[in-house]
Formats: sequence, C-alpha cells, structure tokens
Amino acid sequence: MLFSTSPLSVYWEKGGSGKKKAIDKHHIFPKNYLKHQGFDSDRDRNQIANFTYLDYNTNIDIADNPPADYVGRYREKLGEEGYRLACEQNALPIGFESMDYFTFLEERRKLMSGIIKKAYKKLCE
Repeated sequence: MLFSTSPLSVYWEKGGSGKKKAIDKHHIFPKNYLKHQGFDSDRDRNQIANFTYLDYNTNIDIADNPPADYVGRYREKLGEEGYRLACEQNALPIGFESMDYFTFLEERRKLMSGIIKKAYKKLCE
C-alpha cells in the first residue's frame, strides 16, 4: 500500500470493526485538485492510473493536496530507499510529484504494465 510499510493483504483480512474503512481507494492527483487545475472531465480525473490504495489516516492527511505538497512528507518518513521501494511496488515513476498530470499517467501506465507482465511470467513458471 502506498506510503505504508504494511502489506495491503493485511487490510483485507476479515475481522475489522468500526464504521470507517481501514483502506481507501484514493486519487494520486486528487480529484478536487485536478478540478481546480481545469480538468473538467471525470474521464480525465478518474483514470485507473491515477488511483492507489491508502490507509485511512494517510488518505485523510493527503486530502485534496497535490503530490508536490504531500509526497515530501512521506519521502522523508520512509527514507530514500523506502520511497524508491514504494514507488517501485506501486508503479510510480520516481519524481512523479513534479510531473505534468498527463505525463504522469503515461509513465505510470508503462510501469503498471511492467508489473502485470512480471506477475504473468511468474504465474507461467
């Protein structure tokens, strides 16, 4: 899960309690941020490549802030090696927080396809 050291599978285990979900699907470039940047189309804002899973507290912390505002805090928290690993595991290009939105989507799609290809090859072993 992005910006977490816990595997996503832990959050899908049965037995959770309370009304708040432990994980949330969140826009990497938040939807309201993009709207204020002039992205009027839900089709543009809701691209699959713009989604990730976050734990509840991280989701609340990020809110509608652009990546340029929030990534630095998590990069510092994780350390450089942890940040690079989080980017690799979540198919995020290094430095995505300073990319143009459409460039980010294009680069992330390439990385996502690489992860899918790697998983498929492993299944074929």
